[in-house]
Amino acid sequence: METSDHFKNGATPKSQTSREIKFIKMKNTTFYLLISLTILFYSCSNSDTTQVAENTFVYKTKVYKIVDNEITVIGDLKSDSIRKYQIQKPVKKDFGKDALDYIKPGAYATLDALYRGTNLYFNLHILGFNDLKEKYSTGHFIIRFEDEFGFVIHSTEVPTNELTGMLDENNEIVAYRYNGKTEMSIDIYKAIKNYNVSSTVKEKSKSSYWGL
Repeated sequence: METSDHFKNGATPKSQTSREIKFIKMKNTTFYLLISLTILFYSCSNSDTTQVAENTFVYKTKVYKIVDNEITVIGDLKSDSIRKYQIQKPVKKDFGKDALDYIKPGAYATLDALYRGTNLYFNLHILGFNDLKEKYSTGHFIIRFEDEFGFVIHSTEVPTNELTGMLDENNEIVAYRYNGKTEMSIDIYKAIKNYNVSSTVKEKSKSSYWGL
């Protein structure tokens, strides 16, 4: 007796149909995979953007750096001449003082800084706050830089446990100081017109700093 792979009505058996469907799916998957890989390799080989350092990349012939969420051109690879790198003498800027009466009456902060490269180097002094680390909780001082319209265009935090005490001739603390830096673009620096200092520092309960 002869056997047939087909039913009397011409239909294909279920097992054969499943094998054919799986084969077709496998062919389609392979095809789309090859197409995807081709597109990927083509896009990579024709990419005009190359990252050369953190937040620094080359697009076509220009070198860019991202600072303060702004893209700044820092070089041109197509330039015919190499410019001599000149270090300009940085100018120290005195931002004046800001009252900290909301924490302790008579306390205040002073700030001076200079801009070099893509960083603002600053000295923060906290005065009239000699008992800061004894009677107040640890926290942060937040320096907020404002433009001419009063908008905060940059900010940086200073932990109180990183403040250095400044001593007088009797070895008593007369002020606290912090030397730091914060990255910012030249446009942000030029736009700074004022600053203020906020804080998360709070006075401890009397029983806690008396050791009760």
